Amino acid sequence: MSIKIMHFADTHFGIEKYGRIDPDTGMNSRLQDFRKSLDWAITTALDNDIDIALFSGDAYKARDPNQTHQREFASCIRMLTESNIPVVMITGNHDLPNTKARANAIEIFRILGVSNIHIISKPEVITISTKSGPLQVAGLPYLLRSNVLQKDACKNKTITEITDMMVEKYSDYIDYLAHKLNPEIPSVFMGHFWVKNAKVSGNNNYLNASEPEVLLSSIIAHPFDYVAMGHIHKYQNLNQNGSPPVVYSGSIDRIDFGEYEEDKGFVIADVDKGACNYKFVPIPVRRFVNIEIDADCEDPTKKIVDEIGKYNIDDAVVKISYKISQERMPLICEQDIRSALSSAFMIVSINREVTVDKTLVRSNLLNESLDPVQALEMYFNTKENLRGQEEELMEYAKPLIDEQLAEEAML
Repeated sequence: MSIKIMHFADTHFGIEKYGRIDPDTGMNSRLQDFRKSLDWAITTALDNDIDIALFSGDAYKARDPNQTHQREFASCIRMLTESNIPVVMITGNHDLPNTKARANAIEIFRILGVSNIHIISKPEVITISTKSGPLQVAGLPYLLRSNVLQKDACKNKTITEITDMMVEKYSDYIDYLAHKLNPEIPSVFMGHFWVKNAKVSGNNNYLNASEPEVLLSSIIAHPFDYVAMGHIHKYQNLNQNGSPPVVYSGSIDRIDFGEYEEDKGFVIADVDKGACNYKFVPIPVRRFVNIEIDADCEDPTKKIVDEIGKYNIDDAVVKISYKISQERMPLICEQDIRSALSSAFMIVSINREVTVDKTLVRSNLLNESLDPVQALEMYFNTKENLRGQEEELMEYAKPLIDEQLAEEAML
């Protein structure tokens, strides 16, 4: 009998970008969005009769979440435990304190002894009893360099060399966990780190420049039946043509506009010993709409308004940018544009890119030290559309110049 798993990660409660305070609750609207997304995911997973929930790290945005963020996240997790669903959680980089002595952000679940919640804060294998049978979970949380590398070992090492040492440490831990597995029981590997060649979202500011990139071969060389990854916010399977699936479930909601085109959701997987089927379940999150318009036309305001009408912006977070030439700037009616955007939840920005006709820009060489003939010849050279016609034009221009000079001499 297969074991049905809910795999989710990167809930990041506390993200407030593009949010506003809800006057009824006093909470930021983005916290409400993330809570709504996680509620929907858990309810859907329960409706699919899952046996176990695996959370692959980064519960909060901050290492020190405030009480409201902790309350909202715990309320969601309680939906699982009250349904007698065991929950396994590993620590992500956003869950870890800056110093060893301090507790991590999800450790409170272990301290409180909450039934059916298992916290993995160090590399280890645990066996969980589910209603469909036992499941082995090999957990490898995010590794802080300061915790796993001795200072002496890092002396005189470059950043690249130290990063390579971290990659080797991850690989060693994966080998260690794999050798602790019982070959007769289905197993899942849980990790929170960057697997090499994983595709990141458009804005990957949550990753360090020297982030270790663990080789996929380090994972798939072992007999795991499913790999539940966290840390990368974009849903993907890095081992599509092989077994086991190495899946990033992605974040449950959009962190910023770098993710505006991505589906957000979680994964449901049916795991047997030596086999696994899974599906990505999209969550109906708040839409982020990015509108780009070339508005350099006779009626630029109408062009912008018409283009906005092609998008569903109702209750969405919207960013708009348009191009327009400098001479058509007076034709823009900002009020009409904002009126067309009135159904949006929030307008992040209205960016305007103004183009200048280079042919209208006077050359720095054109100055009063030049006589009229020299100035006119230089002017003709700046006009591409007049190339090849300079001599003919000068024939027409010289009599006019001579006439003008004669008039000035008589004054």
